[in-house]
Amino acid sequence: MPSLRWTRVPARKGGGAGFPPLFLIHGFATTASQCWVSTGWIRRLGADRDLILGQLPWHDDEYLTEALQDFGSPEGFDFHDIPLQDSPDVLLTADDVVDALSEAIRMIVSQHSDDSTGVDLLGYSLGARLAWDLAANESHLVRRVCLGGLPATDRLAEVSRAISQSRSSAMGNGPRDPILEPSGPAAESPSPQVREVLNFVESSPLDRALLERCADRLSVPAFSPGEANVPGQPTLLVSGEADAVADDGSLARLLPGGSRYVKLPRRTHVDALTSGQFARAVRAHLDAD
Repeated sequence: MPSLRWTRVPARKGGGAGFPPLFLIHGFATTASQCWVSTGWIRRLGADRDLILGQLPWHDDEYLTEALQDFGSPEGFDFHDIPLQDSPDVLLTADDVVDALSEAIRMIVSQHSDDSTGVDLLGYSLGARLAWDLAANESHLVRRVCLGGLPATDRLAEVSRAISQSRSSAMGNGPRDPILEPSGPAAESPSPQVREVLNFVESSPLDRALLERCADRLSVPAFSPGEANVPGQPTLLVSGEADAVADDGSLARLLPGGSRYVKLPRRTHVDALTSGQFARAVRAHLDAD
């Protein structure tokens, strides 16, 4: 049974210094500990505010508690999950995940000492796509938004087909579990963007079959950002100059006042996460009045 999980890491200085909690949503085929802990984001952002580390369906992070040991005792962390339904009769969709994220934020806000400020959002790659929809849907619960490596063109269905094709070749076209069959047409030669995604799927510690299912399910409905669903909050868009996956710069013109677009010189979709410029831009955006 898939679920949306999240872990609350208290501010290291205590009390959160008046900042709202920051909800971080990792990318496809990675984990919260890979995306936010090992890259230094917890250290950079966690001193003055509570951090909420989300774990997307089929992206369970068995090493998260161990990875967080340098930032406090496990007894000081809050662990939560929302079970989600996915079966041959009722397939999970991206909308269901956004709804679960909304439910999680309501729970977080209700437990926070200052529930008038809502939360801030930081999403990367697939997490940025979900954060875009979440901010647009829950404007009263989200104060500011940071989106990194946002793939403005939805390629998840193609990613699912490409993983399926790769797995089928590796298994010699053996029997498949019907629930893992992607819903789209037969696989074709993947685009350069999808080939880049496949590179980090191959290095991911996560199960390929579950990643295939995740890409298939979250491809519905297709992500279609535009004027009708643009977040109304001040938004920071960030992408690497050499990022073959993100095409978020085209969305910058849609964003409201107080928003900013930052391009990281020579950074790719993977190493953008270790950029100090990225982290400084996020801090400046979140700390603004």
